[in-house]
Amino acid sequence: MVDNKELKVIDEISRENSLTQRELSKRTELSLGAVNLIIRRLVKRGFVKTRNLNPKKVEYLLTPKGISEKARKTYDYVVKTIDMVTRVKEEIAKIVLDEFNRGQKKFIILGGNSMADVIELALKGFDYKKVHEMNEIKDSEALVLIAEKNRSANGFRSINMARRLSEVYWGVNGDEG
Repeated sequence: MVDNKELKVIDEISRENSLTQRELSKRTELSLGAVNLIIRRLVKRGFVKTRNLNPKKVEYLLTPKGISEKARKTYDYVVKTIDMVTRVKEEIAKIVLDEFNRGQKKFIILGGNSMADVIELALKGFDYKKVHEMNEIKDSEALVLIAEKNRSANGFRSINMARRLSEVYWGVNGDEG
C-alpha cells in the first residue's frame, strides 16, 4: 500500500516521467532525500521502474502495478472526502434545524468558498440567500451563517460555521487562525 508522500511522487511521475529528483522534490514539497528514498522504495515494490537515458538522466515510469495503486489510492481519497463532506453537511443541517425549531426562519450564507457551498447544500428546503460580502446583507431578521473562519457579521446575529465545525471535527479552538 502506498502512503500519501509516495502517492505525491507517483502522481507527479504519471504527469511527466522525465522529471529529475530535484524537480520532483519541488513539485511534491518533499526533501530531495525523501524523494530519493521514496523512489527507491517504489522501484523495489514494483510501482515504478527506471530507465537510464544517459549517465546523468533517468526516466521514471509507472508500471501497471503503480498505475493500479494510484487509481486505488485516488478512489479511496475521493470516497473519504465525500464521506467527510456528507458528515459536515449533516452537522450543518442539525445546527440549522435547531435554529429553525427555535423560530429562526431566514438564513444568509456569507462567503464564497467551498464551505459556503456545503452550507448551501445543507440549507436545501430552508429560506436562505447566499452573499459574498457584508454590504449585500439587507435582512436584519436573518441568521448569518459565516463560511470563513476569520470573518464576522458586524452586528448581525450569526454563527461562524467554519469555526464551529473546526471545533467539532478537528478539535481546533474557534479563536485560532
